[in-house]
Amino acid sequence: MRKIGLQLYTVRETAKKDFIGTLKEVAAIGYAGVEGGGYLGDLPARELRKVLDDLGLNFVSGHIGMDNIKGGFEDLIETYVTLGAKYIGLAWIGEEWRKTAADWQRAARTMEKASMLCQKSDLTFFYHNHAFEFEKFDGKYGFDILFDAADPVLVKSEMDAYWVTKGGADAVTYINKYAGRVPLLHIKDMTKDAAKTFEIIGEGSLDFDAIMAAGDKAGVDWYLVEQDQCPQGELVSVRKSYENIVSRGWLGS
Repeated sequence: MRKIGLQLYTVRETAKKDFIGTLKEVAAIGYAGVEGGGYLGDLPARELRKVLDDLGLNFVSGHIGMDNIKGGFEDLIETYVTLGAKYIGLAWIGEEWRKTAADWQRAARTMEKASMLCQKSDLTFFYHNHAFEFEKFDGKYGFDILFDAADPVLVKSEMDAYWVTKGGADAVTYINKYAGRVPLLHIKDMTKDAAKTFEIIGEGSLDFDAIMAAGDKAGVDWYLVEQDQCPQGELVSVRKSYENIVSRGWLGS
């Protein structure tokens, strides 16, 4: 059975109003884990860990920014370890890291250094892509420049199937290309119209039969549902996405 988690950024507005209540809703829907993406409530890490354990939710991983790496990173690592995370990584990098091929290579060096700190606490470091990684520099995608430059043992990919597609590449091809280096896979669907914006899983244009089959072969540990915008409402979206995953056999056996 595939492990299906939820990136909490999807329910960020709901969580701001009632963080623990939102976690209860997520667990009741059937998600096995969550990924931190910003606000994590007001409880100390040890107390939040107990809440998660009581709900049967794994704290899979968390998103951070370059600013976190530059200051207070050790404390943040300790927090994520306390929460039970296995992974931690960058959700975004600013334009100063992606103007040239040399910038992407410089970003790779920075990520390697961050990863070495993470390894001391048995955390795996990853980079989460958007669409801008698929701009070309001398005929090569920024994504490939980054991952070719970074030590494959140190820097993993939390590949986002939607954003790979939005960037103009093929998600299955990229999952296959980086097999063994993709422990986490973000899954969200894409609308069938010209806007190609965010959609509930199973109601858009992405081929999740092929994406998840490729993910399994590539060694994906967790499939993490994320919807950056939820026109039908946050909890409605995460519930429908999970129900579609189950009904269409994407939960696996």
